[in-house]
Amino acid sequence: MSMVSGDEIKGWIRRISRLALVNVSPDEEERLANDIVKIINFFNKLREVNVENVEPMFMTPRKEPIVREDEPQRGLSQDEALSNVKEVLDGYVKGPKTI
Repeated sequence: MSMVSGDEIKGWIRRISRLALVNVSPDEEERLANDIVKIINFFNKLREVNVENVEPMFMTPRKEPIVREDEPQRGLSQDEALSNVKEVLDGYVKGPKTI
């Protein structure tokens, strides 16, 4: 089981934020890195569970599926949606030129 360093995770966060054209502050980067470490540790812990001779289950057995009512909710305003974007042009996200 290979371990991932905090610096490596922060590098991933910086790369993804750059590719997504989203600004991530150092505080946000630190919080995201901590959350990702917790997620990776959780999945590594799951790897320790002995599942030998256990039948795979694709769905828990229920007579009726658990569903929820769809309730309309307020979406993001244009200003909220564009608040972390590096470059905006005429109300749209401006991305890098591709050929």
